[in-house]
This record gives sequence, structure tokens and C-alpha cells, in this order.
Amino acid sequence: QHHAEDVVTVASRFKQRYECRLPPAAVGPPPGPPRDPRLYNGSGVAELLRPMGTAPCLLKTKDWWTYEFCYGRHIQQYHLEESEIKGDILVLGYYQSAFDWDDETAKASKQHQLRRYHSQSYVNGSRCDLTGRAREAEVRFLCEEGAGDYIARVDEPQSCSYVLTVHTTRICHHPFLRPAPGLAPQPIRCQPALTPAQYVQYVRAQVCE
Repeated sequence: QHHAEDVVTVASRFKQRYECRLPPAAVGPPPGPPRDPRLYNGSGVAELLRPMGTAPCLLKTKDWWTYEFCYGRHIQQYHLEESEIKGDILVLGYYQSAFDWDDETAKASKQHQLRRYHSQSYVNGSRCDLTGRAREAEVRFLCEEGAGDYIARVDEPQSCSYVLTVHTTRICHHPFLRPAPGLAPQPIRCQPALTPAQYVQYVRAQVCE
């Protein structure tokens, strides 16, 4: 018999043959045209994030330090004791610029699209004793459905150069920043592949039961 495109035949260790039907995702592309981000006509990333400028600054305590991120203004680092700042306040950077999703050179890099984040640069912070240069930071905004705005992590990949990762639901509507659809496991259904004689024997056995 001619097998459909989504049916394959396999054999067990005991030489019993089975016909297995594959899920649609294994055979071809999903039905319907793919969603093209170029057709998106909603708010831009900067517009989606703009309300953060009037929202309270975000705080995250990591070990000894508390990090304060004020959108579009600055990033600071200090030590808190009983809700009071003790010691010096270090500025990790003042707002300089944001990734431009409309810039052709930026689009060509594809880095932000592949990693699905929006970034801002903060520069001219407090002088670093280790490097003698001003501190600087990059803030990366990632979509998290149903979440408020919060600092998920603070990294220092190089001395006095920081990366703050901020999770927010504000940018989840933008096609470049929406998480990629998850690939959930799909069932593969199999049944014994019977010859005509075996099928007749099988039907008789069902009747006898």
C-alpha cells in the first residue's frame, strides 16, 4: 500500500513491523504564513519602555552592594544598612544612548534579534581604581510575560564594566523581542503493520473475545 507522507514503518527487535504517524511539525512547516516582523506597525521599543522613565527606580541587592537603576538617567551602586546608605555612592554610568532598531547597520548585526533583547548604554561613571577609566554599563531588557519591571541579574564581565539584565513585560508585544515559540514534545502514534492474513486473524480474535 502507498504510505502517506507522515507515515513511516519501523521494526522492533523481534522483527515486528509498526506503522508510525508523525506529528505535522515533523513533516513540514506550520500551516499559515509566518509572522513577518517587518509588518509590525505597533509602538516602537523606546515608546514601549518610555513609562519606565517616570516609574520608581529599580533596586537589586547582590552580596554587599545594592544596585539602583533609574531608567534613562543613571545607575548607582552603594551599601545599605537598615534602609540607609552607608559609605560612598558609586555611579556606574549616566544614560548615553539606546539601540536603534530602525538603523540599517544595527539591523545587519542581528545580535539583538537573535538574543531577543533591547539595550541601553550608560557611561562616564565614577572613576575605577583598577583601570583608571570611568565606569560604564550596558542594560539589557528582556521580555518576561506577566512580570513587573525588575533587575534579574548584575554581571561585571570586565573590571568596572557592568551588564544589568532587566526583565519586563512592557516589550513583549514587539515581534523582535517576543520569546521564540517553545517546541513542545509531539506524540508519535504507532500500530502493528499487519499483512492481510494477519489482519483477518486479528479481526477473528476480536470477534471471539
